[in-house]
Amino acid sequence: MLPLVLCIVGVFVSASSTPVAVGSHSWRVNEVFSNASGTIQFVELAECCGMANETSVSGLALTSTANSFPLPANLPVGSTANAHILFGTAAFASLPGAPAPDHIIPDGFFDINTDTLQWHIYAPSVLNIASGQLPLDGFNSLSQSGVPGPNTPTNFAGQSGQINLAVVPAFPLIGLLSLVGLLGVAGALLIRRTRRA
Repeated sequence: MLPLVLCIVGVFVSASSTPVAVGSHSWRVNEVFSNASGTIQFVELAECCGMANETSVSGLALTSTANSFPLPANLPVGSTANAHILFGTAAFASLPGAPAPDHIIPDGFFDINTDTLQWHIYAPSVLNIASGQLPLDGFNSLSQSGVPGPNTPTNFAGQSGQINLAVVPAFPLIGLLSLVGLLGVAGALLIRRTRRA
C-alpha cells in the first residue's frame, strides 16, 4: 500500500511543478491612430481571449508594410488576460492625456493612406488600413473592426487616456488689429457726438 501512496504523491508533485504553458497568439492589433503627418501615432495590441500567460513575446514583432518593431523582452508571467500593449511615437508620449507607451516606435511607423499592421505571424491579428479609412481629425482612431471612433489608448499597466489634437483656431493678428481699429473709430465717433450735444 505504501508504494501506491508514494506513486500517487509523486504524480501530484510532478504535475504541480510542470511549468505553465506560455504563448503569444492571442494578441490582436486593436486600435491605431495617427495625425496627418504621421509624427503622432499609436498602435495598441489587446489580448483578446482572457489568456493569462500570453507572455512569450521576446523577439516577436509588430509590423507594418515598411517597418518592424521586435519586442525586446517577455512580459511578466500571469499578467496578460485582457491586457494591452501600447506602441507610440515620441510625440504621442509627450501629449497631455496620453498614457505612457510601453514601446516607442519611429514617426511614420505605418502609412496613413494604406497599410497592413500585424502582430507576429498570426493571421487573426491583422489590421488593414484602406485608402481614406484612417481618421486624421486628431481625435478618432481606427479599431480592429474597421470602425472609427474616439481614441482610447491603454498601456500594459492598464492606464488609459484620450488625446485631442483638434486645435482651437487662434484669432489672427490681423483680425485683432482690425477689431482694435474699429473700436478706436467707434470711440472717436462717440466722443465727437457727445461734444456736439
